[in-house]
Amino acid sequence: MNKILIFILIAFLHFKLAYSEGYIKADNGIEWDSDKQTYTAIGNVFFKNENIEANSQKMIANYIEENNNEVFTIVEFFKSIVIYFNDEIYKGDYGIYTKKNNTIKLNGNVSIESPNRILMGDELIVELDNNKRSLNSNNKESIVEVLIEKNENN
Repeated sequence: MNKILIFILIAFLHFKLAYSEGYIKADNGIEWDSDKQTYTAIGNVFFKNENIEANSQKMIANYIEENNNEVFTIVEFFKSIVIYFNDEIYKGDYGIYTKKNNTIKLNGNVSIESPNRILMGDELIVELDNNKRSLNSNNKESIVEVLIEKNENN
């Protein structure tokens, strides 16, 4: 009986997420709260929408219903965060994606990796629409830039 209930719950969540503008997967489960309009996912979480892909250990996604679809408006990421956008990879300890402004904000052990550089600091704000990155640090020594050049022999 428990297996049937679990199967029905998983099928319902899969159906529900199929009508959203993005999707969520998690190893240890996803909790849906229709009153608060949130999904909470735990354990090797994967999130994707039309702008970004992200991995973390925990995620809380707020949504609204728009044109019979769920639209993720604010997504919080916790622990071991990796966010992919175009050819860049952002990492941090805590992050939040806001659809309204199309921004990502990361805090704690932050890094940006792109094909030709690595930047590190304490806080990163990414404005996706205008391709702007703001990296802040608690002190001057905590920002590091490493340029990576292709070796013609490789």
